[in-house]
Amino acid sequence: MKNRLSQTLGLTFLYLFVANIGNFFFGVDKKFTWTTTIWEALFFGVFIFLLLGYRKK
Repeated sequence: MKNRLSQTLGLTFLYLFVANIGNFFFGVDKKFTWTTTIWEALFFGVFIFLLLGYRKK
């Protein structure tokens, strides 16, 4: 469980970083701020956490 949670947190932070770089690089509307991408990353993290639970050991 600890391993799954640590992988989820790592991938969530990676997603947050890549999403913000993409927003900056492609000039996405200014309404998309860090707060918006944090919410996106949290939903992504929940998805990854559940997905890692179904992975074969």
